[in-house]
Amino acid sequence: MKKVSENATVTFEPEVINEHTKVTFSKVSNAKGVTVYGKVEKDNAEVGSITSDESGNYLITSLKPVGKLSAEEIAAVYQNVPAWIEEIKNN
Repeated sequence: MKKVSENATVTFEPEVINEHTKVTFSKVSNAKGVTVYGKVEKDNAEVGSITSDESGNYLITSLKPVGKLSAEEIAAVYQNVPAWIEEIKNN
């Protein structure tokens, strides 16, 4: 039998920024490449998202409502996104 498509999804342990804030990632691999999704949460409420897509050649990091995050939390997200994405892609 010939395979038409194959998808694989992997979910990773959260990256902890501090006791209130974390980022949870999942990676979806298919014939088009790898897409990484991240959800930024503070006190169990979503305050942002991260999306990296190989086939579309983009990386989007969005924090909303940004006012819920401290300057240190915002800096930690933006400073760590490239390394997190690279680690997930190579995992």
